Amino acid sequence: MRQCGALSLLLLTAVWSPPCAAESPNPRPYAESVLQDRPVAYWRLDDNLFEVHPQSQGHGVIARGVPSRLFDEDNLNDASAVSKGYVRADQVGPRLPKFLNFESDNQAAVFESPAVIKVADPGEKSLLDFGLGDSITLEAWVLVKKLGDGQQMYVVGKGRTKNAGVAEDNQNYALRLAGKKGDACVTFLFRSEDNRRGKSEDYHRWTSKTGFDIDTGWHHVATSYTFGKPESIRGYIDGKSLNGEWDFGGATTEAPVVDDDELWIGSALALNAGNSFHGSIDEVAIYRSALPAERIAARFQVLQPKPYLTTLEPPQDGVLVEVFEGIPDKLSWDFIAPEPTERFTEPAFALAEIAHKYSSLGVRADRSNPFVVRVTGDVALPNGESRFLIRSRSASRLFVDGKLVVENLFPKFRGDGHEEVWGLDRMPAPGHRALRPGDQDTIASFKSDGQKHRLTWEVFLGGKSVRPELGETCVALAAPDSDSFAVLHPTKPFALTDDAWTDWVARRRDELVTLNQQRRREASRDWVAFWNRRHEFARRLVVSPSGGTIDKLMHEGKDRQKVERRTDDWSFLRRACLDTIGTIPTAEHIKFFFGQPEATRRSAIIDKLLAEPGYADHWVSYWQDVLAENPNILNPTLNNTGPFRWWIHESFLDNKPFDQFVTELILMEGSVRYGGPGGFSIASQNDVPMAAKAHVIGQAFLGLEMKCARCHDAPYHEFLQRDLFSLAALLKREPEKVPKTSSLNLEAFAVRGREPLVKVTLKPGESVTPAWPFEKLVAAVPDELLRNPKDSRERLAAFITSPSNHRFAQVIVNRVWRRLLGWGFVEPVDDWEKAKPSHPELLEWLEREFVTHGYDVKHLTRLILNSRAYSWRTLPASAVDASSIVHGRRLTAEQLIDSLFVAAGKPFNVEEINIDVDGGRKQDVSISLGHARRAWQFTSMSNERDRPSLTLPAAQTIVDVLESFGWRASRPDPVTLRTKETTVLQPAMIANGIVAKRISQLSDDSAFTELALTAKSPEEFIDSVTQRILTRPATAVERKLFGDLLRDGFESRIVPGEHPVRRSQPPRQTGVSWSNHLKPEANLRKQSLAEELAFGDPTTSRLNADWRERAEDMIWSLINSPEFLIVP
Repeated sequence: MRQCGALSLLLLTAVWSPPCAAESPNPRPYAESVLQDRPVAYWRLDDNLFEVHPQSQGHGVIARGVPSRLFDEDNLNDASAVSKGYVRADQVGPRLPKFLNFESDNQAAVFESPAVIKVADPGEKSLLDFGLGDSITLEAWVLVKKLGDGQQMYVVGKGRTKNAGVAEDNQNYALRLAGKKGDACVTFLFRSEDNRRGKSEDYHRWTSKTGFDIDTGWHHVATSYTFGKPESIRGYIDGKSLNGEWDFGGATTEAPVVDDDELWIGSALALNAGNSFHGSIDEVAIYRSALPAERIAARFQVLQPKPYLTTLEPPQDGVLVEVFEGIPDKLSWDFIAPEPTERFTEPAFALAEIAHKYSSLGVRADRSNPFVVRVTGDVALPNGESRFLIRSRSASRLFVDGKLVVENLFPKFRGDGHEEVWGLDRMPAPGHRALRPGDQDTIASFKSDGQKHRLTWEVFLGGKSVRPELGETCVALAAPDSDSFAVLHPTKPFALTDDAWTDWVARRRDELVTLNQQRRREASRDWVAFWNRRHEFARRLVVSPSGGTIDKLMHEGKDRQKVERRTDDWSFLRRACLDTIGTIPTAEHIKFFFGQPEATRRSAIIDKLLAEPGYADHWVSYWQDVLAENPNILNPTLNNTGPFRWWIHESFLDNKPFDQFVTELILMEGSVRYGGPGGFSIASQNDVPMAAKAHVIGQAFLGLEMKCARCHDAPYHEFLQRDLFSLAALLKREPEKVPKTSSLNLEAFAVRGREPLVKVTLKPGESVTPAWPFEKLVAAVPDELLRNPKDSRERLAAFITSPSNHRFAQVIVNRVWRRLLGWGFVEPVDDWEKAKPSHPELLEWLEREFVTHGYDVKHLTRLILNSRAYSWRTLPASAVDASSIVHGRRLTAEQLIDSLFVAAGKPFNVEEINIDVDGGRKQDVSISLGHARRAWQFTSMSNERDRPSLTLPAAQTIVDVLESFGWRASRPDPVTLRTKETTVLQPAMIANGIVAKRISQLSDDSAFTELALTAKSPEEFIDSVTQRILTRPATAVERKLFGDLLRDGFESRIVPGEHPVRRSQPPRQTGVSWSNHLKPEANLRKQSLAEELAFGDPTTSRLNADWRERAEDMIWSLINSPEFLIVP
């Protein structure tokens, strides 16, 4: 018998030699079945050692389970073997109660590709060698997490390892899985004995015609074959024999290649990623016989769960929604419904958007793709023969009392540019809402008795990596003898028309903001409790501020307390609104402010503004720049991220403590593409994405400018390249290698004969271990600040946000102060290399206030806004000390756009920020950012091709204005302060642009139109418009100037008998999407829409045209005044 060999543990590979017989424990039930068939090799792949019978031909047992530990740096014996991934043998394998011949504690090995288990060949003509006439059976249990179309993934195979000393293409045999349209098919592969170099026909591959769905749990796979008898091939999945074909190299009677190369489990070809297993493997066995089909079938003893049936009663005034995840990634209803992962209620059988899923951190998390939504409700159906209509993006089906009534089928694949342009007028009857691109609908008759019936509606979302979007999904009903369809609601159905649908969607989206906030709170209870404990720890550590206020610490003298230094109420109101909610005040704000007692009106409006949702909106655009949030709606390019803008917005909406905000960003958990902080983890086409993230984090929260340290030691800062890469390694949770592209070639300087200014202390390919390099800021973090001390990301976040790290809190205080007053205690705010605070005592006082109040940015903001320093009038910097006044500031691009539309009372009315409107592309190359309601929701239009069919004409009109005023459509790197240069394009946009035209036009959806219709005199109209635009009453000069303009014809300005003719709606559908953008018709339709938009909004017919145009001239002149562009 061959003696036991040593077990070699590498970082990513494990080499097995056979154990001694004395090490064998008693087998378990499944193992008994395997042993009855006398395998020559058997790997349990759990934490037990196990011997396999029989012993023959002088060879011993070849089997050993994987030790229950991670093969990591602590177990390294050979660093040269390191590569990505690992094998860990403590995963849940097939178990009771589902798998009847396994025990409830069975374990398996997970392979995070590329990873492998290596088994040495015992020697020449061993039991692992199979030649002509030999029969072989290979079997295993597999759980496949990922398998691409055309990919060939190894389960177990002998040879083809690329080991030294053996032939390159020496495949004796292999059991593999082949990706085919989302299925995993069984394949058997070997190479002929001739093994002619470069002759692919010497390979022979048999592949099953059918497979199992990927990521659907544990499956049993097996193949058997007698070499020399091609007709003997058999393949099995889950105990069932499969049809297949020799699809490569053809059938052959030739012998296979045989040598003493290793047997590998989970990979081949020197750990080639494309051939490496993604998922878990268990119970691998090899036999020197072709097992009968009944023995293979005996392996798969499964208790199928009963399909879930809804037992809860739906609400009387709404519907019950249940979400089912983890279903097969196959466009089919052929699956057993699992238990729902979520339940909530909706008001109607209409879904434009559903509540988000949140993780235990309270951040957006992805549901599985695909998932199914089941909607259940009780509805009284009219007596007689009615007609049901169902609309959905993907498949959906409607049951009445358990009987299928109508369904939409699974859509066909949409081509990549050459499909037909979508029709624009498909509707069930005139006057109804037309079908949207990518959606489908079906109508079916149903005869009812006039009673209440149980309706069950199932909607399939996503699948095959497309975005799991709803489109405009609904169930509608036309009563007997009626052509009008109404969306079903248990008590309040509404018409399926443009106006009714738009109103319902807008109302429902507002309701979902509140519902999602509740869901975040429920999901994150434990996480919030952890942060409450951390803040208690911080309060014990930090001395509470006392004996001071902002104004005392500003050293304000008596001469600065004079009333004339204080800005007037109108200016204060406008400034406070712009600084808190990012827009000029509305008429409601003005009424509220001046309705308060004079002594308290400023503090009252501050409290009101800080409680409004606009507070969150205003902060988003700032952190988009600082954190380099950079989504691309089409085909990601360099340094694109996911759209984590939604997480920023929800964080400020919830007034999340800022240390928690930073920690969540650094952990990078949650959704990558649909609004979670996981989107921050992406830096597309970047060779060291975590180095890019380390630069962003250091600059944003610590004032460490490490941009130069990406490629060399920083020449003007005290940073080494190693510092940046140490942070990158902490983020990566493993050592980070320095690529050639992140190193400077100093040899080029030597050729020129001069000494380079910079130094390079890291060599390309050098590995940098995770470490905190800034002990001067904070040397250590206590365990109280950590949930998982072993997680290097969490440890990095704790170093940054530790209450002992004064730099962090001071940087955030400085950022908030500068944003509100126009100057910082330290300048620049994002580079503290040579920081000398202008008011160190005040900075430290505010830091303590910030920390002891739980890192509450809103509390900090309220302190500053209520100070006398904030209420000063703006003065030229040359008039007094530049660091003791409120600096005058120009509106940011977002403030300008949002304020213009607030002034006019108009919505943006732009297209969905999405090129792939019919949802046909994969989610990794196209995303949707929804319908913008604030300026921060825009992004690059991604039309570098300058192709009309790929434009968003309405959105582009707003983006043009944003860009001309310094907004960045693309944010590949972090920026705190944008460029402030004045250009000729800026006044041109406000004077002649389409946005300015829309704002000044008196259309039926304009607030100025209502003011014109209700004003009792020209002076009242002039005052109302001036207040709405400039936040002050009109001056005497303005009243005379505009009075002379508008007095003539004022009494006859209203046209009798006219009514609003157009509801406020986004631009009409064009039917153009990525799927058809190469069609000439697509270009024509988008160009036609752009021409329509150039005319602005249709003007109202309720006002005399001559007088209306003069009123529009007044509005135009006010929005073009320099006063409008300045924060007072």
